[in-house]
Amino acid sequence: MKKRSIQLLIGTGLLVFVVSIALYLSEESSPAFSPANIPEFVLNSVEASHVDGRVFTIKDSENNLISKMSRLVSIGDEIITAEGKVYRITKVKGQSAAADYHGMDKSFLAYQDYFSTGTVPVAKQQPSTKDNRNKIAIYHTHSEESYVPTDGTQSQPGNGGIFKVGNAFAEQLKKEGVKVVHDDSKHEPRDSNSYNRSRRTATKLLKENPATLIDVHRDGIPDANYYRKNINGEKLTSLRLVVGRQNPKMQANKDYAKKVMAAVNKKYPGLVKEIFIAKGNYNQDLTPTSMLIEVGTHTNSREAAEKGVSLFGSALPDVLGIGKAGAAKGTYGDPGAGTPGGWAAIGILIAVLVIGGGAFLLISSGNLKNAKDRLNSYFSKEFASLLLPRRHKRRKKEQEGIYDPDANEAAKQRLDDIRKD
Repeated sequence: MKKRSIQLLIGTGLLVFVVSIALYLSEESSPAFSPANIPEFVLNSVEASHVDGRVFTIKDSENNLISKMSRLVSIGDEIITAEGKVYRITKVKGQSAAADYHGMDKSFLAYQDYFSTGTVPVAKQQPSTKDNRNKIAIYHTHSEESYVPTDGTQSQPGNGGIFKVGNAFAEQLKKEGVKVVHDDSKHEPRDSNSYNRSRRTATKLLKENPATLIDVHRDGIPDANYYRKNINGEKLTSLRLVVGRQNPKMQANKDYAKKVMAAVNKKYPGLVKEIFIAKGNYNQDLTPTSMLIEVGTHTNSREAAEKGVSLFGSALPDVLGIGKAGAAKGTYGDPGAGTPGGWAAIGILIAVLVIGGGAFLLISSGNLKNAKDRLNSYFSKEFASLLLPRRHKRRKKEQEGIYDPDANEAAKQRLDDIRKD
């Protein structure tokens, strides 16, 4: 009995481990597959490392600066520059990171061509509805973030300057004919649970069925010049788009971000600095059109940030085919639609669960022979239970024929006729 209990304990532990591996593989390789109930503490365990005043620098093999930011960088993170160059971080030492060049992003270049000439087909269009999902949802995970030159501090708990940046974004979208849901929920303090708290807000906003869900932030590097930009004579700040790579919908979110950067920078060159594919989730597993944007840094003026995000808001509806843009360029549709990743993830999950189930059966049975016997016994009983109702039904019909009074009387009459003859 004791031996069997140990076998069951080991088998259960192995099965749990295999399921965990399956979920991990589905996240990494197949973004369209989304496990429904991944614990929040697992999803948002690495996003807290975003400290104002700290600077991570990322350089290439020739020591040229690629980017710098206050958020934590990790090996495996990627950057797609405004030109479409792809860099992957290979080494992190202290606050310095090295990245290898991985060529040009072909899909981003294709989107650039599309928004320039309209020669590249867009994704499958969404079915027409009354509002055609003509709505954008905005919220702020780090609701205390502020801009020192305007707000007088980098952090205002409960009333961060970032809300006013969000307001400017929302007002511009409304001018473009888009309905906006701007949630001003507070999520302080800024700690490892910030994204867990804002996840409730994001989930609530998704009930509004928005075309896209955007979490508005700002960076925290001291160098204000890094984000300063002059576009059409306006002094403003540029933006960074952030995609979480520990996210089942990562490929869809990244594809969406590439479309956005291509479209926005076509209209306002250089407004989007880059796309940073970071270690983390940022609640982007909730929808394939989820995005985190950083509007300038805390040493920029809030007015400059408001101008920058307003230009961003004037270009974003074109990507989604909503607002005044309508169907002028075609609706972007669900970035996850048509991607084979979901089926691949399901296949991986099934395969790993089958292997794990087999291992569990082997351990709990003690040896291969016993495992085969148990498996054969199980299927024999299952098939027998499936066939039994049919046999029972056929036997019942036969019995009904034998004891049917009318049928028996007819047979008796035929027998009497034969005897008379």
